[in-house]
Amino acid sequence: MKRKVVWYRLAVGVLSVAMLIWALLPLQSGIVNVGVVASFAASLLGIAWGFSSPSERWKKGWRRRVSVVIWTFVGLVAALGVVISSFMIAAAVKAPGATDQSTVIVLGARIHGNRPSRMLRERLDVALDYLNENPEAVCIVSGGRGSDEQYTEAHVMKQYLCEKGVAPERIFEEGRSTDTHENIQYSLEIIRAQGLSERVAIATQEFHQYRAATLARRAGLTEVSAITTPSPLYLLLCYWVRECAAVCRLWVLGY
Repeated sequence: MKRKVVWYRLAVGVLSVAMLIWALLPLQSGIVNVGVVASFAASLLGIAWGFSSPSERWKKGWRRRVSVVIWTFVGLVAALGVVISSFMIAAAVKAPGATDQSTVIVLGARIHGNRPSRMLRERLDVALDYLNENPEAVCIVSGGRGSDEQYTEAHVMKQYLCEKGVAPERIFEEGRSTDTHENIQYSLEIIRAQGLSERVAIATQEFHQYRAATLARRAGLTEVSAITTPSPLYLLLCYWVRECAAVCRLWVLGY
C-alpha cells in the first residue's frame, strides 16, 4: 500500500513538472496574466507534494486539520474548474447552421502597430471563412484602442478583412470597447441602429465563447452561436485558467 502511494505522488510530481513548463511558455511572448500565475502556483504545489515524503506529523493534531482544509480547497477549486470547463466546451462547439445568415461579431484582441496579433488574426480568419460562405452576412469588428496602441483594434480588423476581399460595406466598426462586456453591448447598439440581424455568431477562441455568449444573451440576444478558432497550444493553459477566473467573476458579479 505504501509503495502505491509513493508512485502516485511521483506521478503527480512528474505531471506537475510538465504543467510548470507549459505554464511558463507564454512568458517567451511577454504574456503575464492571472492564468500564468495561477498555473505556475498550482504546478509548484503539485511538485512539492509529489516529490515530498509523507510525514506522520501531518496526520495528527492541528497539522492534520490544516492539511484537510488545504486539500478540501484544492478539491473544490478543481471541481469548479471542471464544471466551468464543461460549459466552455459546450459553448465553443455551438456552430452556426449550414444556411445561417448571422451577424458576425469578431471580438478584439491585441494588435501590433497596424497589424493584428496572432490570436486576433486567427479570429478574423474564421470570420472571413464564414463571410465567404455566406455572402449576405455582415460583420461587426469590435475593439477599442489600448493605451499602447496607435489605432483601434476595430480599425485594424476592418483593414485586414478588406485586404482579404471583404467589401467594406459589409463591415461595421465598433471602436469604443475595452472588454468583452463592452464588445457585446456596443455591438448590440450597432445591430439595432443599423437594423442588422439579431441572430449573431461570435468569432473568437474556444476558451472565450461561453462568457461572450452568456453576456450576449444577458444583453437580450436570444440566438447566439460560435465561430471558433483553436488557441495556440502553448497559450491554451494560461488563457483557459484565466478565463475560468473570468467566468467566476461573471457568475458572481454579472460581468
